[in-house]
Amino acid sequence: MQFKRTLKKFAFLNNIMSKNKILFIAPRFHTNQFFLTKQLIEHNIEVNFLAVYTGGSENHSYVKPILLIPSIITKWFLRGKDQKEAEDREALRKYHISSYQQCRDVYKKLNPDILVIRNLKFFISIQHLILGLIFRKKIFLYTQNRYHEKVSSKRKFFYRVLKKIGIKHFTPVLGDVDQPIIPNTFYIPFVIDKLVEDQSISAKSQVNGIQLITIGKMNDRKNIKELVDSLFRVNFFDNINNTLIIVSECITEQNYTYLNSIKERIHKNKEQIEFHLNISHSMVLDLLKSSDLFILPSHGEPAAFSVLEAMACGLAVVCSDKNGTKCYIENNVNGFVFKHSKDFQDLDVVLETILTKETLRKYGWESLRLIEKNHGLEKFYRNVILN
Repeated sequence: MQFKRTLKKFAFLNNIMSKNKILFIAPRFHTNQFFLTKQLIEHNIEVNFLAVYTGGSENHSYVKPILLIPSIITKWFLRGKDQKEAEDREALRKYHISSYQQCRDVYKKLNPDILVIRNLKFFISIQHLILGLIFRKKIFLYTQNRYHEKVSSKRKFFYRVLKKIGIKHFTPVLGDVDQPIIPNTFYIPFVIDKLVEDQSISAKSQVNGIQLITIGKMNDRKNIKELVDSLFRVNFFDNINNTLIIVSECITEQNYTYLNSIKERIHKNKEQIEFHLNISHSMVLDLLKSSDLFILPSHGEPAAFSVLEAMACGLAVVCSDKNGTKCYIENNVNGFVFKHSKDFQDLDVVLETILTKETLRKYGWESLRLIEKNHGLEKFYRNVILN
């Protein structure tokens, strides 16, 4: 309702709004930007995206990224690197500098009003920040730093310098509310659509067993093996109708080594564990919609978007306290945040508490309520478009 009133209040700006053009710059078009760009386009705002490479799970239904051409120096420095090779993407992400001629042509053709630049630790971000200043664009820096965080004097100085030169910063990560707010920063939660209706959660009561889903690459940091071990400890697989779905990107030799180490653990229960590797974004959403519970056991996650996708699909959600988007979970309302440790004992306690269909349905309804309440376009619209 508040967003509708905001749009009505600024109805006289409709002609101006239609002229608003946003250009996003990032190494790649991540899934956490899909729903934001979709909603911006639906509100008559022109959106374009510059990227260094494309990932396999990207959804380009609304915006197809413009791939940047490397400069002569970059071509020489990164010779032999292939965006299709996962091992090469780290170098491409960090060190790419675009052709100035292409950049000049793109800025002339698109003529964006607003630049949203992803994280200044990439050369491409620094390059386009400089271009944005030269072309006198309104510039926003998007990071996954914590909004509430005690920062060093050096970082405070950095944020204040950004403010002095007219650059504003926003993040989707709330952090610890007991800490101070970092300077020159907005907190803008991730934007996403509500992807199911309440009735779809009620219908799951007719399905026997619990369908639990996790999403993560096949590597140690994602802790998929630890999740499987925890499910064995709480006897999840004793109910033959219970299923674990593992959605993963599995490309490198190291990924497949990790995958095989999981398969070694699941001998007699292998029919209750499904692997979905390298699937499309739409297929991931379909699997979420049919599930009851989403668990993200990983650590070192700046801001995992999969938690939000699960909430938008009406799921109960659980993640570790080492994930930035834990701020979207309200304990014992739409799920739980467990304390990460080597033995994962706190995850066991959480699972023993919530693994009933009735509890998971209740949490799923609350997830949908929180999506409608907190994850619309209004905060982005107010702080970026109208600011």
